[in-house]
Amino acid sequence: QTSELHWFVRFFMGYLYGVLGHVATMTICPSVIDRHNPTEVLLAQECMKRGRSVEDFDLAPLEWMFDVNDVFIDRPEGESGDPLRVTLLKKQKSPEIANHPNAPLILFMHGGGFTVRAVKKIQSMLIFDELLKLDGDGTMMDSATFAMVEYRLAPEHAYPAATNDCLLALNHLVKEMGLGKGGVHVAGSSAGGTLAMETTLKSLDIVDTFFVDEPVVPFPTTATADDNEEGEWTVDSPSVRRYAYSRMPPVSWLEWSLKAYTGIETVSGEEDNLTLGTITTNVDITGGAMTASEWIQKRNDIDSTTLLPSIPLPRLILVTAMGDPLRNGGLAFKEVYAEALRKENELLEQNYSNIAKAKGERTDDLPISKAKHFETYSGHVGFYLFEPASFSLIMKEWYDEMYGVWQSRIRKQ
Repeated sequence: QTSELHWFVRFFMGYLYGVLGHVATMTICPSVIDRHNPTEVLLAQECMKRGRSVEDFDLAPLEWMFDVNDVFIDRPEGESGDPLRVTLLKKQKSPEIANHPNAPLILFMHGGGFTVRAVKKIQSMLIFDELLKLDGDGTMMDSATFAMVEYRLAPEHAYPAATNDCLLALNHLVKEMGLGKGGVHVAGSSAGGTLAMETTLKSLDIVDTFFVDEPVVPFPTTATADDNEEGEWTVDSPSVRRYAYSRMPPVSWLEWSLKAYTGIETVSGEEDNLTLGTITTNVDITGGAMTASEWIQKRNDIDSTTLLPSIPLPRLILVTAMGDPLRNGGLAFKEVYAEALRKENELLEQNYSNIAKAKGERTDDLPISKAKHFETYSGHVGFYLFEPASFSLIMKEWYDEMYGVWQSRIRKQ
């Protein structure tokens, strides 16, 4: 069943990681914590200590490769937690952040099942370094800012704490610090991909492109889908069943993380008899991003002058992977976003044609939003290390989208 996986991933990262890996130990920990009970919090954090120690292995030499600065953002009144930490990376010896009017901003959300800070430095280093290489002469990326959001983790902070942190970071960097005048681009991997989806959905007036890498996407149950009302969601899918014992990421930990993120108590006696992957939650952790109508509704205002959508849907770069239990979730998002784009294009075709004819212009130059999908073959987030050619291709496609946005901003000045 896992023959399509890279052999190294299949053996070392597949069969062994799910049993011996640090995060696998977290499934015995409580999935719900009373934050107002210090003793309970400390005991739970001690239980999760080994699982969260994966962050200790994230040894990317960011300070050697980039200029690194931390920004601490105060939370809105009533929200718990220390100030939000956002780490800003820039090309070494690049112009000052606040002094360059055409600098793009890339906001990155790490993975880790909403409960762990997993390889955030390594992925950030690989992505930003590749984008800098693609820029060549430094025309666009010379003054770009790559921002890493250290959002609050579950179970100490359940949904929507992580999303709120990402939105807080994006709005602060753009509206308070003035970043992103050369384009705003949101990215996330695994759980961070899910956060990138919702952050983009709720920031369509800001975001130009978004990069979604192998997101955690629960599916609505039959009742939820039929009634189009609040219902239950589950990670169960053909890919979860097919790759449940490839164990990257371990499905048992995936379920535990979903419970921790949505505030569901673990009920051992009942769950022992459930098929792996079938636990449900009544919280849509995508915040509506898996519903095409949500995307359409949030950008459906028509500009009174041009009669075109005032907020066009941003361009999407989506990555899924063979051998990944989360693969079907990513493919489902592809269909949802494609449906939203189809609806947008219908509106564009109708109004753009009328305007072009009135101005005596050609009608075949319709500005159509695009979504690009890439399938990799090294399991969950494996392509960063095991498929260098695929990684470079995907980054090149995203860079080209960024460059198009950057050029359009330059022309408008």
